Parts: sequence; structure tokens; C-alpha cells
Amino acid sequence: MTRPHHDDLVRFATDDEPAAAPPSAPPWKLLIVDDDPEVHDVTRLALAGLAVDGRPIALRSRHSAAAARDALTAERDIGVVMLDVVMESDHAGLELARWIREELGDPHVRIVLRTGQPGHAPEQKVMSDYDIHDYRDKTELTARRLATTVVGALRSYRDITAIAALHRRERALSSATARFVPAGLLTLLGRDDVAAAALGDQVEREMTVLCVDLRGPTDAAPFAALNRIFAAIVPPIHAHGGVVDKYLGGGLVAVFPDSPAQAVRAALALLACARDLGVDLGVGVHVGPVTLGLVGADDRMQGTVVAGAVQLASHLEGLTRRFDVDLLVTDAVHARLPPDLARDSRPLGSSRAPGQQRPPAIFELFAADPPGPRADKRVTRDAVVTAVRAIDERRMAEAEQVLAGLLGEYPRDRALAVLREDCRRHRAAVS
Repeated sequence: MTRPHHDDLVRFATDDEPAAAPPSAPPWKLLIVDDDPEVHDVTRLALAGLAVDGRPIALRSRHSAAAARDALTAERDIGVVMLDVVMESDHAGLELARWIREELGDPHVRIVLRTGQPGHAPEQKVMSDYDIHDYRDKTELTARRLATTVVGALRSYRDITAIAALHRRERALSSATARFVPAGLLTLLGRDDVAAAALGDQVEREMTVLCVDLRGPTDAAPFAALNRIFAAIVPPIHAHGGVVDKYLGGGLVAVFPDSPAQAVRAALALLACARDLGVDLGVGVHVGPVTLGLVGADDRMQGTVVAGAVQLASHLEGLTRRFDVDLLVTDAVHARLPPDLARDSRPLGSSRAPGQQRPPAIFELFAADPPGPRADKRVTRDAVVTAVRAIDERRMAEAEQVLAGLLGEYPRDRALAVLREDCRRHRAAVS
């Protein structure tokens, strides 16, 4: 008479177990996969009362590889699979072992292969070709040897899952640390990870500095709104090889170790993102020598950029409010832009920044402007170039005349009005 299949969870523990598992400690789960009901009964008897590290063993019984797939899919914390080879087919067990690793993607569960027909699965070939924990011939597997095999497999599973948990924790800590000391900054410093970084680490090189700020009052802006803005504009910075150096209220400072063109492309992209959010931003970009390093104290440090280039980029960002434009760059940046980026640009004179001996020439890049203003600026570009050249050569009356004519046709272009006012102020000062 065929014995019924017992697929219910069965737990074994003796009444006088000295190290009973606490209520919060779940039992170890062991899955028996064999088409012979007697094997299940014998295994249950051999493992009755067995506990490992104070935790009892919970047995699951499945009588085919197909049923075992369902069980393993439903319960992802099974620690050991006692697996027969010959079931629905001569290699059903081996196929299940490969499925567990490759399709289920479980590298942790320990697979103990036990077979009564070793000719179908030679030990050396199986151990070489399949990721299994142990190989046993049913004829040699006494009750004591079965128990020791299970204890060894469960402890191996315990250690493997503990190591995996430590790796997950390490990755989580690494990701959390990268929020404060970005991985890109460590790379620029020549460090593989933050554990190798030390106060005073620094590098001096040419970089492009990009400063962004939210126009309008930001002291009352809720954190949720600011974070939503940063979530939109930071990805373009990373996508173009930039590293965010610091957040400053409603703005940020980023550095680009590659060409200035990468910083400009990032600026145009983040301005487009800001426009989609209905947010008004100003951006300043300058390229020059910077010192990038780690500052702070023993208990806290952060990466930062120290350079006049940062002050100049910040100065340009501030000028975007005065001119009512979105993106300003210095002549050092403009001179190194490819034609596709330099095409939509116009000069806006020069401005002396704090700490600068020579006032740099300033250029507006308007490729991110809405279609209407962008078209107007393309039309007036040559005339603006003429006016700015006249200002540089101190021919203020000529420049003012050109600008007045442009304002008559394009009265909403505040940059033209600012340049004309500068001409008037200069003429008044020298008269």
C-alpha cells in the first residue's frame, strides 16, 4: 500500500532540548525531494529532535522536481535541499540543481545530492559540473551520517547567508557614504573608496566649475521642493561626467574634470529639466585651475573645491539675475566650445569679479531659451557683437546708439537695456 505524501511543515524538537530557540528564531528549513515515500519517512526519523545552533529543523517533502520548483519559488529561505537524481527523468535532480542556481538565482541554499543509482550521476563529474554542497550514496547514508551531513550543510548555509548579509550591509554603507563623499570625487583624488581617504588628500588640476542657484527667495522654500529640484537637475550633471561638490541652500557647485563642453551640455540639460518643473535657475560656468581635496576634522570630513574659479563661476551665476538670462560663461569656456554649442551665444561685455585682476569677457549661451527669445537673440547676435566690441574699445556713444536701436525693436531683452545703461554710466563718469 502506497504511503500518503506528507507535504505539511513538520517541526522536531525534544522536550528536554537544553538550548531551545527563542520565539523570534525561526526553524531551519530543509526540503526533501525524492519520489520514494520511504526516503521521506526515514529522513524524518533520522532528523527527529535534531537542532542546530538551538534552532529546530522544519521539513518539507516534495516528490518530484516540478513540485520542488514550486516550493523553492514560494519559500526563498530554504537552507538545505536533500535531492534525489532519478525522479520524473533520469536527470531530473541534476536539472533541478542547475535551475536553482541559474534560473531561481539562489546561490545560498545548500544542495545535498543523494542517489541510489550512482551510475546515472558519477560523483566526480557531478561535483565538477554542478554547484552542489555534497554528494551521498543512499546505501552509505546511515542515520548518524545523514544527521552530520545536514548539520554541516545548515552551518554552511548559515555562514554563507551571514557573509551575504555583511556584503549587503557593506554596500549599503558604501552607498550612504557616497552621499557625503561622492565616488567621483574619490576617483579624482585617486582613492578607491572612502576608507582609503584621509584628511589633507588633494589634487590640483584644471577643471570646469558650474554654479547653479534657484532664483527668488529660497529661505522659505520647503525641503521637499528643493529636493525635487535637485532630483531633476543633478542627473544631467552626472550624465556629463560632473561631480557635485556641495549644495548651498537653493543651489549647488559641481566640477567637471573633462572639457568645458561637458559642463555646458550639462547646464543646458539641467535648464531644460528646470523649465519642465516651472523653476527659474541661473547658471555660471568657468574653467581654470582648482584644488580639490578633503577638509574637516578627524570625526567628520567632506570634499570641497578651493579656487578662484569657483568664485568666478558664482559671480557669473549672480550676473544672470542682472541680465535676466539663464546661462553665462567666461571667454575661457567660450573659446573651447565646439561649433554646435558656440552657435547660440552672444557676448555681454565684461565684469570684474572679486579677486580677479582682469575682468573676464562674458558670453550668454541661449540654446536652452524658449523658441521665441532664442530666435530673437539669433537675429540680433551680430548687432550685439558690434555693440560689445564698441564698448571694449570705449566707443560708448556708438555702442549706445546700436543698443538703443535694438531695444526699440526688442524691448523685452533686458540684457540690451543693461548694456545701454552701462554705456550711459560710463559716459557720465568721464564727462
